[in-house]
Amino acid sequence: MATQLQVAYSKAIYGTAVMAGGTYYCAQDNDALWGEACATGVSVPVSSLVSYTNKEASAGAIDPVSNIVGKPIYMFSGTLDTVDYQATMNDLYQYYQSFTSGSEITYNNHTAAEHSWVSPDALTACQYLALPYINNCGIDPEQTFLTMFYGTLQARNSGALGGSFIQFNQNPFCANGNCAALSMDSTGWVFVPKNCAAGQACRLVVALHGCSQNQETVGTTFVHDSGINEWADTNNIIVLYPQTIDAYAPYNPYGCWDWWGYTNNHYALKSAPQMTAIMAEVNKLAGGSLQL
Repeated sequence: MATQLQVAYSKAIYGTAVMAGGTYYCAQDNDALWGEACATGVSVPVSSLVSYTNKEASAGAIDPVSNIVGKPIYMFSGTLDTVDYQATMNDLYQYYQSFTSGSEITYNNHTAAEHSWVSPDALTACQYLALPYINNCGIDPEQTFLTMFYGTLQARNSGALGGSFIQFNQNPFCANGNCAALSMDSTGWVFVPKNCAAGQACRLVVALHGCSQNQETVGTTFVHDSGINEWADTNNIIVLYPQTIDAYAPYNPYGCWDWWGYTNNHYALKSAPQMTAIMAEVNKLAGGSLQL
């Protein structure tokens, strides 16, 4: 989903960090046919996905791909990942190099991690696959990708955070005021540092949880333990945490973001209902309002 959001809205989004994900439009609106390939990385038609991206950009359905050039991209794929095999992230690496220089991409493909979001605040050891799928591998990817985005950072807050966690109503940002119809939760979260709450200009990071990492399944564990807030607190960065729900209509039993087409066949385009909702939240924050 992070890749989808960046590629579709590349004019608005500066950089991206992808942990244990896959290539843009990998499922091609047919999870039954391509789902296994997208997980294993075997026989993924990267050149066709590049062609699709160029076609949709030319049609105006996504932003021009020229916006991707020169923007920082961080990728992480654990060598022990048994859910999204490293080969599928290698496909993404190949995909990105069709649109930007490899020098703009930092790819950690050497850490012995299972399928997880990696954070120095996690309790689960690096090699285990277990809820809440946030693993501690003795590294700080958040520092790496935030430094790529923003340059040298102020020291991480290792104590009590000075900022605030705000739970907000997501429904006004979803079509017809009904997030449940999109497998999105009625509420999301945003972390706001004190300086930002006081009116200082701040940056914005959108943090997208993985499957089975929404608040319905793991509470606010991802919101609090992603490892982003500690850097955000001392560097004037607002962190937006949109939320999904588990659903059977549309069929999304593990609360994943839509990367295969369960909402509609425009799920990877700018008109995609979930991405439209997320960008509406982004635009509200970018407009200076913390009253979501």
